[in-house]
Amino acid sequence: MKRCGKQWTALALASLLVLGTASSALAGQYVVQKGDYLSKIAPKYNTTWRVLAEKNNLKNPNLIYPNQVLWVPDVETTEQVTEQKPAEQKPVEQKPVEQKPEAQKPVEVPAEEKVALTQLQVDDITLKGNGIAPAFDPAVTKYTMEVQSDIYSVKVTAAAEQGVSITVDGTAVENGASTVVKLPDDYEHYGVDYSQDIVIVATKGDQSTTYTVTVKRVNAADVYALFEAKEYVDKETGVTMPYELYVPSNYDASKEYPIVFALHGSGQRTQSVDMVIKRYEMATVWAKDSEAGLRECIVLAPQCATQDDSENWTSLMEYRKGTAEDAFEMSKYSVAAYNLLQDVMKEYSVDKDRVYMTGLSAGGFATYAIAIAHPETFAALVPVCGGADTEKVSALKDIPMWIFHAADDPQVNVDEFLYPTLKALDEAGANYKKTIYEAGAVFAPSAHFSWTAAYATEDMRAWLFEQSK
Repeated sequence: MKRCGKQWTALALASLLVLGTASSALAGQYVVQKGDYLSKIAPKYNTTWRVLAEKNNLKNPNLIYPNQVLWVPDVETTEQVTEQKPAEQKPVEQKPVEQKPEAQKPVEVPAEEKVALTQLQVDDITLKGNGIAPAFDPAVTKYTMEVQSDIYSVKVTAAAEQGVSITVDGTAVENGASTVVKLPDDYEHYGVDYSQDIVIVATKGDQSTTYTVTVKRVNAADVYALFEAKEYVDKETGVTMPYELYVPSNYDASKEYPIVFALHGSGQRTQSVDMVIKRYEMATVWAKDSEAGLRECIVLAPQCATQDDSENWTSLMEYRKGTAEDAFEMSKYSVAAYNLLQDVMKEYSVDKDRVYMTGLSAGGFATYAIAIAHPETFAALVPVCGGADTEKVSALKDIPMWIFHAADDPQVNVDEFLYPTLKALDEAGANYKKTIYEAGAVFAPSAHFSWTAAYATEDMRAWLFEQSK
C-alpha cells in the first residue's frame, strides 16, 4: 500500500502506529539499533538489503551505525502492528541524528555475508617468509609487520575466491598475484621511527572488506651510534680513507676479539661515510650480534671515497668501460683499506686467528682480491655477488668461504663471474659453501641486492665465527 503527499500527512496526523519493536520510527524511516544489519532490517519492510543499500546511498553496506536514520519502504510486516491510538494524537517527530562514524563502533555484518581474502602474505627481501602478525585469518583485518632498517620494499600477495577483485593501495592487482610496495630510502629516513600502511581491499559486487598492514621499519639509530667515524691517511698510497669503526661497548683490552672487515659496494663511494653503516646491514649486523652477547667482535668498515666513477676497490669500473683487461686487479683503495686493517689490529686487542672479511658487489670483488693478495691474514670470507680472478683463486684454497649470489643478478652476471669463480675454486680444491638464490627470489630493487638476504642469514653469521686459522 502506497501513501504519498497530502494523503500521508492527513493519515499521520490522525493515527500513530505503535510498533512492537522499539527500533522502528515513522513509516518511511528506521533508526538503527545496536546489533542491526541490513539483512536483519530488510524483512521487516518486505524488501532486500540491496534495495536498502541503494536507496540510502550506502557505499559500504557492511557498515551501519547505531542511531543512523535509514530510508525504508512504508509497508511493514503485519506482526509489528499491535495497536492504533486515537486520531487526536500527533506523531512524534523523528529528527535525523548527526552521524559521526569515527566515534561509533560499526555494526558487524555476519561472516557469511562478507567478502574476504583467502590469502594475505607480505614478504621482504630477507626471504624469511610471511612476516605479518597476527597470523593471517580472513576475519582479521588489521596486521602489523616489522622489517629491518635496510628494507626499502615489501611484496604483497593477496588472493580471494573467484569473482573477487583486489586492490593494493588503490591499484588493481590480479587475484593471487604479487605486487611490490616501495618504502622510502632517502637520507632523512635513516635512524628514525617510520611506519607505512598498506591497504588491501577485496570487493565482490557491492560488498567489500578492507585489510590494513602497518609496516614498521626498525629505527637503527642506537646501532649507528655504536660506530665511530674516523679517517686514515695511508702512507703507501697517499689515500685518505674515511671509515666507521665499532668496538664493543664492554671492550676489555685483556681479551682478544675477532674482527670483521666489511667492504661496501659501488653506491657508497660518493656518499657520506655514515652510509657504509646505514644503507645496508653489511657492518651493523655484526655489531648488533656483538652487543647482544652472541658473537663479540670489532667491526671495521672503510670507505672507498671517490667522485671518480672509474675508481673502485678493484678495476671493475674500468673493465666495464673497456679500459681494463679484467675486473679483479686491486686498486690503491683496496691497498689502503688492507693497511688500515693492519693498523686497527695493532691498536686494539684482536685475535689474529679470527680475522674475517666480507663484501658486497664491488666489495665482493675486493674480498676475493685482497684475500688472494694476503691469504695468510684471513680465517674466513663471505663474498656476496662478486667474482674472482680465476687464474689466482688457488691462493684461497685453504680459506673457508660462504659465497652468496642471485641466479638472476642483472649487475654481476652469474655466467660471467660466479660460475667461472666456482669452477676455478673446485679445480683448486677450495673449501667453500654457496647460496645461490633462485630467479625471482630477490625481488627489489633488483636481484643484485642479494646481500640483504645474505647478511640476514643467522646460520651464516654463526658459521663465520666458528672459523679459525
